[in-house]
Amino acid sequence: MPGNPIELTDADFSEKTAEGVLLVDFYGAWCPPCRLLEPELARLADAYAGRARIARIDVDSHSAAAVDCQVEEIPTLVFFKDGAERARLFGAHPFETLARELDKLLA
Repeated sequence: MPGNPIELTDADFSEKTAEGVLLVDFYGAWCPPCRLLEPELARLADAYAGRARIARIDVDSHSAAAVDCQVEEIPTLVFFKDGAERARLFGAHPFETLARELDKLLA
């Protein structure tokens, strides 16, 4: 649904990241910078609907995916293309920075 990032779990992480362009936000509900990213991710979900997917995974509830991706701090934003990590950012970033990374993968 546009405007809402996909919520991932440990169980579906590999399947959901296997194809296409996907931005995954590794976050914690208690993390203030993670909360700052929420409106930016919603904007990205709208702006990139049908071209790229925006997703989030709570590292407290779904730690296996975070361990597999070697996430050591949150928020960590990982950009995937067809199952392969292509870029990684740490901390809260504005829409424009995230959009620029997505555009590189869609080019």
